[in-house]
Amino acid sequence: MLTLAKIDHLHIRVNDLTKALDWYQRVLGLIPDVRYKHLQDDSQGVLMLTNTSATVRLVLSHDEQASRQMGAIAFGVGGHDFLEWIDRLAVERVFSRDGQTIARDSVRDHGFFCSVSFVDPFGNPFDIVSYDHTWLAGKLKLKRHPV
Repeated sequence: MLTLAKIDHLHIRVNDLTKALDWYQRVLGLIPDVRYKHLQDDSQGVLMLTNTSATVRLVLSHDEQASRQMGAIAFGVGGHDFLEWIDRLAVERVFSRDGQTIARDSVRDHGFFCSVSFVDPFGNPFDIVSYDHTWLAGKLKLKRHPV
């Protein structure tokens, strides 16, 4: 039976990354995860925060309309399950955030992990991610895409 392994991270949309980083560090004790520094440095304005044991992760993303946007829940799975999830989402005719039916070409290559983004029938956003990047990149012949 196909299952989700865990909640990998939650997306939080903010309209001021500097202010948000200060608040999440000061109040919740979350710190930038250095493994994701390249995401912070690109034009997307994404910052991965974690606790010291790396069991809680939040992705802060800059969005001028943050008060009207909702974040996504990202589920983590292994590589084989990742492919099965894509196929299941395709069979169920689940749509991406831009209204396209999910298929294997919907996968985004983030360099050391892969993701597929979709919405439920109510518009709530979700991601499924896998860190079996090398294996998936070979199976799917991925080309690196920005966050």
